[in-house]
Amino acid sequence: MTTGPNDYAARAASAFNRRDLEAMLALVSEDFIYFDGMGIQTGREAMRRRELAILEAFPDAKVIMSPFIVTHDRLALTAFLTGTFAAPLVLSDRVIPPHGRHITVYYAAHFTFRDGLAIREEAFFDSAVLMPLADQSQGVTHA
Repeated sequence: MTTGPNDYAARAASAFNRRDLEAMLALVSEDFIYFDGMGIQTGREAMRRRELAILEAFPDAKVIMSPFIVTHDRLALTAFLTGTFAAPLVLSDRVIPPHGRHITVYYAAHFTFRDGLAIREEAFFDSAVLMPLADQSQGVTHA
């Protein structure tokens, strides 16, 4: 399935909210690059692991995406991810233990597209919302 900048946000949010990993993966290229403040990941399998980790850590997660710039091969959007941090968030280089609170993560993302598929995402968010309230410097363990 190909998509593009015009309908990516609606399709991606719908797939995420339905917990449909295959529909999410169908929107990106095989060599999809994801970059955020915690690192860079490449490929659909890295995306599968990341999205599965989020869905497991936040079993009631929902996302709302709001595009604000769309061109023939670019998309910029803002989004809200909400959910209860109920299970460990297992990332490629660390495990963040759950604190049991309901959270809202506001983030911005920039996508690049080629041949109807997303090939790159740069995401910007404050990861402090994932940390325990008492001491945000503690709570992150390395796998």
